Amino acid sequence: MSVLGKKWVIKNADDTSGVLDKICENRGLSDPDDLREFLNPDLKDLHDPFLFKGMKRAVERVEKAVKNNERVIIYGDYDVDGISGSAILYLTLQHLGAQVSYRLPHRVDDGYGLNDKFINEFEKIGVGLVITVDCGISNYKQVELAKQKGIDVIITDHHTIPLKYPEAAYEVLHPCREGGEYPFKGLTGAGVAFKFAHALLSRDGHEEKDNELIFALLDLASLGTVADLGPLVGENRLIVKKGLELLPNTKWEGLKFLQEIAGVKYTEQVNSSVIGFQIAPRINAAGRIDSPYFALQLLIQNGDSETAQKLANKLEELNRKRQDMLHKAVEEAETRVTEKFAKDGERNIIIEHDKYWHSGIIGLIAGRLADKYCRPVIILQDFGEYLVASARSTDFFNIVEAITKFSKYLDHFGGHAQAAGFNIKKENLENFIKEISDFADESLKNTELKPTLSIDCEIKPNEINWDTLGFIESLAPFGVANENPTFILKNISLKNSRPVGRDNKHMSLEIDTGDNIIRGIAFNMGKYENFAREHKSLNLICKLERNSWNGNESIQISVLDLDKAD
Repeated sequence: MSVLGKKWVIKNADDTSGVLDKICENRGLSDPDDLREFLNPDLKDLHDPFLFKGMKRAVERVEKAVKNNERVIIYGDYDVDGISGSAILYLTLQHLGAQVSYRLPHRVDDGYGLNDKFINEFEKIGVGLVITVDCGISNYKQVELAKQKGIDVIITDHHTIPLKYPEAAYEVLHPCREGGEYPFKGLTGAGVAFKFAHALLSRDGHEEKDNELIFALLDLASLGTVADLGPLVGENRLIVKKGLELLPNTKWEGLKFLQEIAGVKYTEQVNSSVIGFQIAPRINAAGRIDSPYFALQLLIQNGDSETAQKLANKLEELNRKRQDMLHKAVEEAETRVTEKFAKDGERNIIIEHDKYWHSGIIGLIAGRLADKYCRPVIILQDFGEYLVASARSTDFFNIVEAITKFSKYLDHFGGHAQAAGFNIKKENLENFIKEISDFADESLKNTELKPTLSIDCEIKPNEINWDTLGFIESLAPFGVANENPTFILKNISLKNSRPVGRDNKHMSLEIDTGDNIIRGIAFNMGKYENFAREHKSLNLICKLERNSWNGNESIQISVLDLDKAD
């Protein structure tokens, strides 16, 4: 058992090949041509957007709206994926001369997806075309209502296609649509919006400035792709890699101010963590605990520096408030789970609800608990007569399939295999909890509910060199389906170790390989420093990093876990 209580899973234990070969094999990149294409994605590799089923018809409908000066509404989701995708299509249609505006639902007041309230408003103000972003595929009733009112709806979405397909939609742009020929199925909502923009801007007769806009939209597309955990392979990798290259000098003034206030510094190679940990949380904070319009208005803001600065400050303020709310709620939820497990025994699914847990952070609470307890989690905000839920799960339990199985109790639901949401009446809650809990207990009865640490392979001390690190860096950007390589260093002796940081929270260490000294840092592992010193031989789980200090560069290891060697 490791000091962190994790199960170590080594993907590749082949002793006959070197570390670089094993890294490539783990990612399906053993063929030199595949590796070359992966390492050097080019804009010419973007797939033809007209391979989407329905794309030609959707483009023609927008062109008709522009020509006839119809009022067009972009209707997006309130998270980063929906907001960045909405910005992409708004800016594109504005560029094409459309009479375009936008709407975003309020998480608490309106809920997820299309809403009857908005459809009725669109009828009153004479909207002819609605384009959804990152939502709509599950809103067959609202799409039918829009059609009855003479409003065409083009759906752009990537969520699981439900059994009740929105047949009344004018068109549906979805990478997994039945009968479609689009080769890459892993696009997020922002990715689908980008492909629609790509199609609109690449029709015959368009000018060079249209091609320039396609390229300039990539950093916005990268925001949603990273934040919504799109797999960073194929077209997603191209979008994010090129988008990251644009971020330091982004065309979008609001995004520029947001990066400044988030403390983004581009002194080193830009990586996806800039989006995941600095930019995206601030955009998300608006839709979580206030109005998502603050974030969308920031992203489409150009030409008014004072307004852009104010909006960036607002997102910073909301993000700090969100952090405080989350910290308190997670502590409360963990206490409840601990007490319940002690009293009633462990269940294979965790379900907790509270009227004070804001619906904007319940997904974050669920994610924290799923990571800690390694099982599916459903967290709900209690509004009295009904509850709003957010669910997160592990890779061995498909949460949206489980929710669908008991959808008879739900008013509305949707999501992915590892993240979903729904609304439920209070009167149905008890039966829902019992039945889905029994289902999870049965489904996971033979599953070891223990956190695992996925490891690429063993690395020998002599393989920790600049060639290895340089190759690893060429695999970036890292994220889902393309993780930063993780290694096991076996039978390592520490030369030195000491706790560092505030309250000795971290551990600094040195390894003597016989040929050289390798320095490392183990974040949040200061309390294991005595354990590390007491054992003559250790196994370390680590990643390789470039350390820059005072103009000097060195290779260091970032230790993720450790245990005594057998």
